[in-house]
Amino acid sequence: MKNKNLLLVLSDKGGTGKSLFCRGLADYLQRKHILDHTLLVDGDGEVGQLLQFYQAFGVVSAQITDQDKRDDFINILESDKPLIVVDLPAASLANIAALESEIGFLDLVESHGYQLTLCNVISPFKASIRSVKTMVEWAGEQANYVVVKNRFFGMDEEFHLYKNGHGKKAIHKSNGIEIELPMIASGVLAAIDVLNLPFFQAVDSHDLKLAYRCRINKWLQAFDLELDQLPLFKEYTYESASISTTP
Repeated sequence: MKNKNLLLVLSDKGGTGKSLFCRGLADYLQRKHILDHTLLVDGDGEVGQLLQFYQAFGVVSAQITDQDKRDDFINILESDKPLIVVDLPAASLANIAALESEIGFLDLVESHGYQLTLCNVISPFKASIRSVKTMVEWAGEQANYVVVKNRFFGMDEEFHLYKNGHGKKAIHKSNGIEIELPMIASGVLAAIDVLNLPFFQAVDSHDLKLAYRCRINKWLQAFDLELDQLPLFKEYTYESASISTTP
């Protein structure tokens, strides 16, 4: 019986904003009091952004692109946490497919009581768009699907390849969900990076300019509305945690 959730955040192309999405998601889970029920996994190893910004919240490293370490990735399924969120590196679909071929990854996930959700963060470029169709073809009915359009790259007119392509048709046929990653200024992210702060702390940090704190606050509010659309988080009981309104 599937009573737990495994969320793999992936993209077969680097630079789509996948790690930023995972940081925002970790922040959401912390502020919504779901993080205690969650295992955060950084698939980028010791250089990953989840480890950099959210290590204090129990992030573990589990690499999948290194063939010698790939078997250790499977150990996350023995977690006692009802929710596992994994930030996978670029080109990870091929490595997940290798695990499927070697040990039957999809059936293994199911046998451990997890419902698999594949979340693909996309840019408007062909290689990124193509991975959506590949993802659905690989997992079929054994996964739920989320596509995240990164608004750093523009609005829907910039995503015309996705809108008119096979990936969107596959997502629609599979009852997948489309959400957005709101745009946030690169300068704000750079300032947070210097301070090494998670977003919920950055929004109240007076080491950041007031204008930056306001922009982070607005970004979190917009991103929360997107994440609220994902049904897998509604299964966990939490008290609503408001974002600071006094930046």
